[in-house]
Amino acid sequence: MSRKKLVIFVCIFLLLISIIVLIPVIKQNILLDKNENNNDKESGNYFFIHNWGDKSHEVTVEVLDSKNTSIFNESYMSAPKKEYMRKQFPFTLTSGTYIKATLDNNITKTEMISNDASDLAIYIDIEIQPDDPLDIGIAIP
Repeated sequence: MSRKKLVIFVCIFLLLISIIVLIPVIKQNILLDKNENNNDKESGNYFFIHNWGDKSHEVTVEVLDSKNTSIFNESYMSAPKKEYMRKQFPFTLTSGTYIKATLDNNITKTEMISNDASDLAIYIDIEIQPDDPLDIGIAIP
């Protein structure tokens, strides 16, 4: 009888631990989906800034045309954790355009738009990986 109670206790304990671990992951994914799909009927080029770290950061987003001329340059403060900003570019990105993101006036990453796309999303992730605090991703929805 005591072995049966032990097995039941261990099963309940593992179930509770699983729930505690899975709830934050599910909440984070739901938050991301809501922000990304806020309005599926909108079109255009958007960029998203997500700070996964424990402190605030300044992120400068710059767009350079094919002649290396700046056509967009704005800075944003991103709060720690769960901060997910969605901003729309005031123009359509085209092939040969460069996206440049700078973190705290220190770390800079650049990505080139290689395809013409009227609907394009740029993802700027901060501190998602400890050894690489700034990451840029390009997605065509």
